[in-house]
Amino acid sequence: MKKWWFIAIACTGLAMLLISAVSMVAARQHHKPLKAEIEIAIRQIGHNLLLQSGDSSSRVLPVVHLSETAFLLNFESPFSFVPDSLVKIVRSSIAQTNLDLPYIVNVKECNKKEVIYGFKIGSAETTTLIPCVGREQLMGCYQIEISILETKEAATSTNHYLFTILGFSLLVAGGLLLMPKKKSPALVNDSDTIKIGRYLFSTEKRILQIDKQIIELSDKESKLLKIFTSRINEPIT
Repeated sequence: MKKWWFIAIACTGLAMLLISAVSMVAARQHHKPLKAEIEIAIRQIGHNLLLQSGDSSSRVLPVVHLSETAFLLNFESPFSFVPDSLVKIVRSSIAQTNLDLPYIVNVKECNKKEVIYGFKIGSAETTTLIPCVGREQLMGCYQIEISILETKEAATSTNHYLFTILGFSLLVAGGLLLMPKKKSPALVNDSDTIKIGRYLFSTEKRILQIDKQIIELSDKESKLLKIFTSRINEPIT
């Protein structure tokens, strides 16, 4: 009966590992097209922002991936912007993607790398933070950094790792419990057993035992010990 329990434990661990692996692969496959959508949306933000400032000829430079969740938008030429318009453009562009996580937008000066304006757009579960939006920013070289706050994905990733560790532990535990254990030959205190002090010597099984320790003897060792025990206090020639 115990064996079936051990098999069930091992199978449960294996199933958990498979589920975790499939879930992680599916999450990564979902994340790839989402990144592409976000990159397109960010370029659209740059394009609309330049149009808003009256520039229809300058290029929006390629989006720079700072990390898996952070993107940097650079511009070919200086421009000015109104924070209120920037917020609307960003929200409108990102809303066209499948992103349902909160994100932070920071506008930095190109040279000093100082944040001159920033805001946070929350999801249904988080708060949106938008500071004063009325003042127009002067013409200058600006960069726009957009960072996605991976609250859901981080939690999901943690769950995947915990699920994997638990599954692996169950699989190993079940496997170890199912492994055949090497049984030490039991020393029966019968007619073939000779007591030598604290030792018990089995002539038939070629075993020497002291307390719970079992010493297996070779055939030659067993024969010699049998001779010695049969002729105690007698000279052996």
